[in-house]
Amino acid sequence: MSHITTQLLLTFSLLSTLPVSADDAVRVQRVKTHTQAVAPRMDYRPTEGTLNLPRTIRRAAANGLTADFSVQTAEAYTTVWSENFDSEERDAKGNLILKGWILDQGEGNVVTFTKEKKDFDKIDADDVYSLFIDGPYQTFKRTKASITSEAISVPSNGQLHAYVRMTPMWNEYVTLALQISTDDFATFDEVWNSKSVTEGAVRWEPIDADLSAYAGKQVKIRFYWGPGTNDTFNTGGYMGSFYVDGLSVTGVSAVSQVNVKAGEPVQFADLTHGGGKAVSWQWSFPGGSPESSTEQNPTVIYTQSGAYDVTLRVSDAEGSDEVTKTAFVNVEGQAPVAGVHFPAEFRTLAQPRMRMVAPLAPVSYEDASEGYPNAFTWTFYTPYDLANASGFLFQPDTVYKSKDVTYCHNKLDKCYVLHTAQNSEGYTYTDDSVQVQFAGAVSNFWPADSYQTNFVDGDLTLPGANKMGITAWAERISKPSVPVVLEGMYVGFTKASASALTDQIAPVSFTLYTSENGLPGQPIELLDSWNLSELNYAMNTNNGMVTIELSRRIIIDQEVFLVIDGIPEKSDTMECAIGMAPMRTYGNTAYMLNKGTWRPFTGYFQTAPGGQTSLSVFPYFSHSVLIPAQIDAKGGITMGSDTTLVAAQAGETRLLVFANQGIYKYLGTDADWCRIKGKPGEYTVDSVNVEFDALPEGMEYRDAVISVTDSVQTLQLVLRQSSLVASAIRSVPANVSTAVERFDLQGRRLNATRRHNGICLERRNGQVRKVVRTR
Repeated sequence: MSHITTQLLLTFSLLSTLPVSADDAVRVQRVKTHTQAVAPRMDYRPTEGTLNLPRTIRRAAANGLTADFSVQTAEAYTTVWSENFDSEERDAKGNLILKGWILDQGEGNVVTFTKEKKDFDKIDADDVYSLFIDGPYQTFKRTKASITSEAISVPSNGQLHAYVRMTPMWNEYVTLALQISTDDFATFDEVWNSKSVTEGAVRWEPIDADLSAYAGKQVKIRFYWGPGTNDTFNTGGYMGSFYVDGLSVTGVSAVSQVNVKAGEPVQFADLTHGGGKAVSWQWSFPGGSPESSTEQNPTVIYTQSGAYDVTLRVSDAEGSDEVTKTAFVNVEGQAPVAGVHFPAEFRTLAQPRMRMVAPLAPVSYEDASEGYPNAFTWTFYTPYDLANASGFLFQPDTVYKSKDVTYCHNKLDKCYVLHTAQNSEGYTYTDDSVQVQFAGAVSNFWPADSYQTNFVDGDLTLPGANKMGITAWAERISKPSVPVVLEGMYVGFTKASASALTDQIAPVSFTLYTSENGLPGQPIELLDSWNLSELNYAMNTNNGMVTIELSRRIIIDQEVFLVIDGIPEKSDTMECAIGMAPMRTYGNTAYMLNKGTWRPFTGYFQTAPGGQTSLSVFPYFSHSVLIPAQIDAKGGITMGSDTTLVAAQAGETRLLVFANQGIYKYLGTDADWCRIKGKPGEYTVDSVNVEFDALPEGMEYRDAVISVTDSVQTLQLVLRQSSLVASAIRSVPANVSTAVERFDLQGRRLNATRRHNGICLERRNGQVRKVVRTR
């Protein structure tokens, strides 16, 4: 953050606590040195007259029915069965044995179940051994196997807990499932499968399964070694291994208080007993979300720090009972982590690769903070603002205090964006910058990214030719800040060579696709097609850059994908590769069609969160900026109001429009009392001349909508004819001596001795007209 001084940081860190004037301009009084913002500790307050301490308030039980509850957390668990595989018991040969388990080692007994020392002591410091499940490494030996527990009695509110050490890469060859049954697996439920873990490095994967449906029953659990995801014939698994540890079946006991962090889900557990069978539950969670529930075991989230009461009222056929536990949920708040959803995510191709947004037009910045903030600030400033700041501390012109903000960038080039998020625990900020320009080549490369190609192994050139079932590559292009015209595109290749004629003439296609749920959807348009020989020519004559020239204007106003397909299968005599950014742990925009399914690079070539990258796809975008314009005191164009006021008498006016694509046509007006005169010009600033009739007597005002287009988007301007404007002008005192009188658009007199730039109403010799003065 070299562009901001220490004093600037201190100023912004206090934005939420400094007094602010009516126009939201920050007024700095003094620099405070604390880092925590002073704010109330909690929103919810206990009922007046009660102590905010853990205690139970109970009504007299009705007919023996007694309401009670707890939570499904480690603080309340009571263990009814557990298995850590730590027994040192051995057989006659000295081998560690698995007492109480039934083994099925599959055909040929090729799947082994043994105890080994592993790193589970990072989770359980007292751990000694883990169950190790290992299978054959030959395809022809693949099989199905299992290990089954003894019978276990499940309590009410029962939960099954376990850990499995695995990596998603094994799922192609073998999967491990956790199953539960009440009839020796004549039927069973699958409560977990390794297929659910699709990304990440080798790690201990926690498993928590709800057993409440089995309350009061005897069950057995088993780990089932089965076919991998590539096994379409359901033959069995091979070439993989798993570790299992930390198994337990737990119930829930009553506790006086539970401690959670803000935003952490709290699952409540009904412990009602006595009387008949409860048929209804009415929970009250003041300060929680939801604040009430009729579920037997609801889940609630608390977002602010504090101690919260909980009440449960239960009913059976004979009556009801109610219990309140004060300060039952103790919530530890956390300062939020500030974040921003920018108007567009693609960046300028040239360094320093800032996100590119449109000038003049309103663009939307959205809060993306985590941790439940409830107060926000935004400010936008340029290097020019910093360089010309007066005084010791920089003071921005305007601070916005909404969660999201719509902003018009009236200056080209770099603009800083500073966003703070705050709650009762403190605040954080994020400081970034955007590049404000009308058009340019863009990419998804981050500022520190280099340009390279990664080669994984002999079956794959990444991204490009391969033998791994990857048939297409795609680059995500974010929604632009305003609609854009795709003028052309560049795609960088680093290898393109082939010996076989069929490979040389293979067409490599570049197609624009829709985005559906964050993945490539349906093709929009084929942009271009090159064969491998042409790509090789580009490699030698244009530094590997393939230039995609378009035959028509393509308008983009949503997230899209550029899909590259048709690359031949990799062979000893063929190689093709697309440039890319280095693998990183953030910002993935690269996708691949792997065995018919689109998926991101993330976690595939490297363990998650690694493997994130961007392809060398460089569109050239031209923003469509179509706005009602006004001219400021220095002659600059800024966004004006889309509503123009005119007097009650008939006349003409001019509506000033800025269109960097040029006005394509005037679409007309929806009212017959006004008419557009003239034709669009060839300039980016155009005056739409409008003639209008007199306002009928007795009518206060009327509106007409005038539409213009640049062929990319349509702008609707409102012409409001009002008797109030005319009466304000007519009420000007007769003794004013000046020959020319000027008023603003609300009919207020302007100082006749000063030069006024911009739009105003001018009365000269009894005639009123709207004028625009630029110099």
